[in-house]
Amino acid sequence: MENTPATDVGPPDDIGLRKVLIHGKPAGKVRSLNELCKVLRRAGLTLEDGVQWHGGNSTVWPGRSSLRIAAGTLMAVGLLGTACVLIMIGAKDAADALTFAGRMAGCILLATGFLEALCVVAILDYWGRRKSAQSGPVLLLGASIALVASLGLLLMHVLNGAYPWYALIWMAIALWSFWALWILVVRGRVWKGFRNPRRIAVGATVSTLIVLTNLVYGSVYVPSVAHPLVESTAEFGTPSLDKGGGKMYLRVRLHIKNAGQVPVYVLGSIFWIKVRLAQDPGDKYQVIKPGEFIEPPGRTLNPAEQYSVDVVAEINHPGPLNHETVRAETETYVIRKDRLVMTTDYEGSGKWRSELKDTGKDTDPPGPDDDYKRYQSGISQSSELLNVIRGRERVTVWWVYRKSDPHLYVDVSRPGEKKTFAPDVRPAADRYGLAFVRGSVAETPFAELMKKAQTQRPR
Repeated sequence: MENTPATDVGPPDDIGLRKVLIHGKPAGKVRSLNELCKVLRRAGLTLEDGVQWHGGNSTVWPGRSSLRIAAGTLMAVGLLGTACVLIMIGAKDAADALTFAGRMAGCILLATGFLEALCVVAILDYWGRRKSAQSGPVLLLGASIALVASLGLLLMHVLNGAYPWYALIWMAIALWSFWALWILVVRGRVWKGFRNPRRIAVGATVSTLIVLTNLVYGSVYVPSVAHPLVESTAEFGTPSLDKGGGKMYLRVRLHIKNAGQVPVYVLGSIFWIKVRLAQDPGDKYQVIKPGEFIEPPGRTLNPAEQYSVDVVAEINHPGPLNHETVRAETETYVIRKDRLVMTTDYEGSGKWRSELKDTGKDTDPPGPDDDYKRYQSGISQSSELLNVIRGRERVTVWWVYRKSDPHLYVDVSRPGEKKTFAPDVRPAADRYGLAFVRGSVAETPFAELMKKAQTQRPR
């Protein structure tokens, strides 16, 4: 019994720690011979008192501080990076998202980000002395959250066909997550430390499903239903003649109403007042007055709100022998206000082609060959999460001035995406509820207008 060593040093574990027993009782873990000597001195012993080595003699100390510090630092960088991104997105959505579902998803992302940040504390213990059996499972939870979040957001990038610079961040987080899970699961087998793995798995699954459900709801379902319901009409007023009878002044009331349940931005509007000449065998109309009738462009039209304006058209040399009918038409482009926010001064952005040419901005994006007035604004999505997924976008409206056929063109695209003039509203119609509103056509025989004007003429 006197020859039995008082100290037992166990084999090194996966981080190089060797367990020390003194007289059969745990005295701590050490990574080097110097640390062992310190433990023995505290117990009043020395190496000369005898040491029983297990799994290697006094020269076997595989724990390398440089590798541990590097691994722990990389783990901390991944967790903090994921936390910063989730907190940034979640904080903005929790406060400013346009929908309740968006704000709820923001709160979940915010809480998840703080949880990721708290997981960093476990790194000190896991790559230190591992005094707590829960430090490994906590890190496993953090790495799993990062993997699910990054892969889910990458999937949304693919579904939306958008790959802004944020996609690189998710790729980096996904690669880091695979490394962290390999370290923790394959090498560390930390999953054995979970006390209630089923509860944790259910909680993580529910949270993930809520966020993904909101993404699908906000980016797929909502834009496909409840499109804006906007009605536009034109109504002829009572015409009048000048003293000589050489001109007719025709008042036309143009009216628009939001008959739906969602507010809209009015991106652009145009009206035409046309006459059909009696001697024209081609049955064609001649535009006598075009213009914008909703001012300022970009104004909001809330549910049940309506807007009317009166315009006056001049008809030279009026008479049944010269004119057959008069027609009034309107067209309007509206976009849902609950799907986006105009980020710049849309009303003040209106510039003619000549002004844009002088500053070299007429090709950003390229416009039509005719003379035009262009309105443009950056747009922000209904939530910061969708901003991250879709990237920057902008809406551009060209009011094309042609004497024979003025027209409106609308385009929603990413800056620098298009090389030729090719406006396409179909993606924006699905994503933002962009709607083309063709007003009801008002048409009346010119002889009837002439009769009314003559009855109003003073004798």
